[in-house]
Amino acid sequence: MQDLDIAGQVLASDICRTSAAMQAADAGIVVPRVANEAYLPALLDAVEQHDVGLLVPLTDLDLLLLAKAREAFARRGCTVMVSSPEAVACCRDKLRFDDVVAAAGLATGRCVTLAEFRDAPFYPCFAKPIDGSAGIGASRIDNEPALDAHVARFGSDLVIQDCHDGQEYTIDVYRTRAGEIKTIVPRQRLVVRSGEVEQGLTVRDEALMAATRQLVDSVDGLWGVMCCQCRRDPGGEPYFFELNPRFGGGAPLSIAAGADLPRYLLQDVLGRDIGRSVGDFEENVLMLRYLAAICVDIDNPASLRGFDATIFK
Repeated sequence: MQDLDIAGQVLASDICRTSAAMQAADAGIVVPRVANEAYLPALLDAVEQHDVGLLVPLTDLDLLLLAKAREAFARRGCTVMVSSPEAVACCRDKLRFDDVVAAAGLATGRCVTLAEFRDAPFYPCFAKPIDGSAGIGASRIDNEPALDAHVARFGSDLVIQDCHDGQEYTIDVYRTRAGEIKTIVPRQRLVVRSGEVEQGLTVRDEALMAATRQLVDSVDGLWGVMCCQCRRDPGGEPYFFELNPRFGGGAPLSIAAGADLPRYLLQDVLGRDIGRSVGDFEENVLMLRYLAAICVDIDNPASLRGFDATIFK
């Protein structure tokens, strides 16, 4: 950013070069899948080779791995925007996170393992993988046959929760390395598709913002951009069910409303004053998302994923 008097490039990493992010970035780096033991060494090599000063994970898949490897990256001159391993672990485990919400003095519903649910079922309920991500395997369940079908598809390592209807929110937060919260922006999720918000609205709700602060401040070791998710009846108390210690998919809405999360991160890493307060954002900003196409020339079409057999997601 020129006004911060810094120069550099944005590099994107993915498992293949047919990633849209790679086309938008200044350069792309192909790495193995997160589950591959070669992933972390490849990322460390890339950081060293390209003199990367800041690494920003955008999915849940490698958060714990990166949290445990923070010092290895630091020795290469790279800061990883990731919370402590303990904070990441309790946020990633849905059962542990429910205990965190209760310890923060916030409202909770029933949250049990599949085995506990079988002993004392309650419908409707909401089922999700204990360490789930991106809404995969998360669904409302209305009866036992539907639950059996869900288990057959997604496995039995599930958490079962009360099904809270009503409004759903994602709240974007920036917390400095010194532990100071600089922004809290509630976004009402109006329309969701495949776990991602398609239409969202910024709202200025002091009670919701206060509850979010109460939750975030109760977890030691949280740092950087994060997003909390909750549901509530209109005017009622929120039931938090997620705290994702990373950028949320709908963060562009908060940025458009004046909460410049990437800028705050850069200022924090550079040791500069962010100079913002929690309420510095515009309310009633509506985001309407749509698919966009990126078209590029390819030298070797046969090398593309999906060339021999279509990939369905």
